[in-house]
Amino acid sequence: MLRPRLALALLLPLALLACDKAEDKPADATADKAEKPADKPADKPVAKPKKLEQPWKPSDVIGAMKVGTTLVYKQTGKDIKGKDVDDDFKCEVKTASDTEVGTVCNGVNHPSEDKGATMVATAEWTEFSPFFSVSRPEVKLIERADLTVPAGTFDTVQAELAGFFGNNYTVWMIADKPGVYAKVLKHPNSGTEGDQTELVFELSSL
Repeated sequence: MLRPRLALALLLPLALLACDKAEDKPADATADKAEKPADKPADKPVAKPKKLEQPWKPSDVIGAMKVGTTLVYKQTGKDIKGKDVDDDFKCEVKTASDTEVGTVCNGVNHPSEDKGATMVATAEWTEFSPFFSVSRPEVKLIERADLTVPAGTFDTVQAELAGFFGNNYTVWMIADKPGVYAKVLKHPNSGTEGDQTELVFELSSL
């Protein structure tokens, strides 16, 4: 049997060791917390604004608008005489060469009786759509933004086109679809007295 003094001498170092370990734990835990940085939400990438610039070159349009290319628009508004219009408007590329393109555009449900509406209209290729052709236009770029029409939502460049022969359009060019307008506003011809045209064309299929 151990003597009381001897037992105390053996237990005292064990007690001191236990106290040291107990004191170390909070310090270690505090150190760990200090070393680990607080979790921060990941920064979302900031999208760069898209440039407001002419999205197509003539070569882009030539390559995309092959013979047989057909677009259909929902057409509403007023014609040259101020008569209400509500129709589908179909445009098709009928002929194409390295320098010229021939197109036909007309109403589907209420086709124009004008002989010119059924004839192939020929024009030189440009950096604009062969449909709604404008000769030597003065161009003003307005804005670049997404636009939703019946055919879908598209990245577009809006522009004002004032033609040499008085025809005026506001167009929304689909940036990644050369030759295709998502939307067109046809305004009165500045050279035609009494022209009441205010037509809206919204792409419905392509």
